[in-house]
Amino acid sequence: MIALMLPPLAAAQSAGTILFKSGNAIITRADQSVHPILQHDAVLNGDTIDTKDGRVQIEFIDGGKISLQPETIYKINQYSFSGAQDGTEYAFTELIKGGLRAISGLIGHQTPDRYQLATPVATIGIRGTQFTAIFLGNKLVMTTQQGSVDVCNAGGCRNAIAGQSISTSSKQSQPEHTHETANISTAPPSVSKPVFVQAEHLGKDRISAVVTDSVTQASLTDLSGTGNNPPGTPPDLNAPTTNTQTDILLSGIMQQGAVNYALLDGTLASNANNNLSRYQTQDIDLQLIAANLNDFYSDAFVSMGQVRGSINNQNVGLLSYIAGDATQPANLLQLANLNTPLQYNVLASTAPVLGNQGRTVAIGNANTVTGNLSVNFATYAYSYGLNIPLGPLTYTLAGNNTLMAGSAEFANNGSITSNFNNIGCIAGCNGVMRDASGNPATIVGRFIGPAAERAGIQYGLNIGQTHALTGSIVLGR
Repeated sequence: MIALMLPPLAAAQSAGTILFKSGNAIITRADQSVHPILQHDAVLNGDTIDTKDGRVQIEFIDGGKISLQPETIYKINQYSFSGAQDGTEYAFTELIKGGLRAISGLIGHQTPDRYQLATPVATIGIRGTQFTAIFLGNKLVMTTQQGSVDVCNAGGCRNAIAGQSISTSSKQSQPEHTHETANISTAPPSVSKPVFVQAEHLGKDRISAVVTDSVTQASLTDLSGTGNNPPGTPPDLNAPTTNTQTDILLSGIMQQGAVNYALLDGTLASNANNNLSRYQTQDIDLQLIAANLNDFYSDAFVSMGQVRGSINNQNVGLLSYIAGDATQPANLLQLANLNTPLQYNVLASTAPVLGNQGRTVAIGNANTVTGNLSVNFATYAYSYGLNIPLGPLTYTLAGNNTLMAGSAEFANNGSITSNFNNIGCIAGCNGVMRDASGNPATIVGRFIGPAAERAGIQYGLNIGQTHALTGSIVLGR
């Protein structure tokens, strides 16, 4: 039935983008060509992904996301979305073996009958949800995290709401509720486990080029506040902590240059002062070394701060972070009914940090960034203007772009100028961040809260060939 519903494809169409990749994962295209997977690669209809010993995270064109664990084979039969509910939307994929966690996008929320995940023993259908599925040894176990999930085969159907699980071992056996739980394991931190870091690299010719570097453990040195790094407040290991599932944006200075991450659905541990103490996803382990308690903001939707920490035991100079649940695709769709653009103004900002080769050169003052963001959710258009002071210089970032339907993420490579006849950029200024496709960006942002009450923005710019300026901003409407 699914095959009859699918329209013929003249050429392979883009279904989404690789958000994260570790290990030796490969992709087999529809023409049977085999390629290693790289971060920011496009995934196409007809692709089969084999994670091997690694992990892969994908964001689809409707805002849906999926995380594949090691030893998983996953096929994208057809994923089509025009940005509107026009009858052409389909999300038909297949778990051949292994395990995955899925967060549905606009297709699952708007037309759930057009979202199906096939397995060798049953088909999974949803009603706007999050779920985990594991198929090993001819046995399927599915657990619903949010919403409602149907598991169907020739023997019948079963439905599971949040907290319930379903299992079946053959196409003819009716799926049954089970006390088993489909769990995706978290990759533990390791001194040898690589994290693939997106960064700026200066070659011998001093030309900046984008690289994806594999880095391993570095000793956690310079923790006393000596040298070029400012002193911080060491965490109280005896203080109580709280743990929540949330999304986070990160930017910072490493030895390779400025880095930025957009991470989803990780576990955030907060210490007694509500500042970040640790953040873990399947692939990244961020640990606090010292926090700047005077550079922190929190409200009902978001928290933001500046810390010194390590990523998978790789020490970083300074990190600024924005933590808060990304606005869901269905809620973003509701905002499209608004007739006028929404205006966001700066509520708080971390101190701008100027770094050079992993070392902090200069730090500005917290809560000094000014500016605004204007968003028309009906037309997907947005524009922004931000003023970032550092000493006597003020850098102005400005630009406009369009949002991807159903996605809370946005990025732009806009203009960068400074005061005093642009003297701050006399040696050249350009964006040091990366958007989801790996292209240069001046800002990387995310809408946060049930109705996009907040917008979090990470900014990053190269000043000349050796220095990078980074920081975080929270805006409210």
